[in-house]
Amino acid sequence: MGSGFFLVILAMFAFLYFLMIRPQRAQQRKQAEMLSAIKPGDEVVTTGGIYGEVVQLDEERVMLEVDDDVRIAIARRAIAGVVPPEELERLEAEQDELEDADEPKDEGMTVEEPLTAEERTSAR
Repeated sequence: MGSGFFLVILAMFAFLYFLMIRPQRAQQRKQAEMLSAIKPGDEVVTTGGIYGEVVQLDEERVMLEVDDDVRIAIARRAIAGVVPPEELERLEAEQDELEDADEPKDEGMTVEEPLTAEERTSAR
């Protein structure tokens, strides 16, 4: 009876190892390889969902340019992945479409500026 119990425990450990531990280690290894391969010029996305271009990096931090002359420093481990060039082209095309849709179609149309809190209070 003691050896049967030992075999069940051993089988459960093997099952957990192949089902949970081994895939998690493979994922961690893949993430570490991706982080070590990052170089300036790569487009990345952070775990917080910020897209940016790598402009400078060191062992612990990465400097991202998220817009023209807007740079932020993030922890290297906060990078979720490198954005493939095809995805980057798709995102830029969607952004261009949104900008075109925001422009007034008729030249005579004017877009009113939203009122500030003070202006709304004085208008009452």
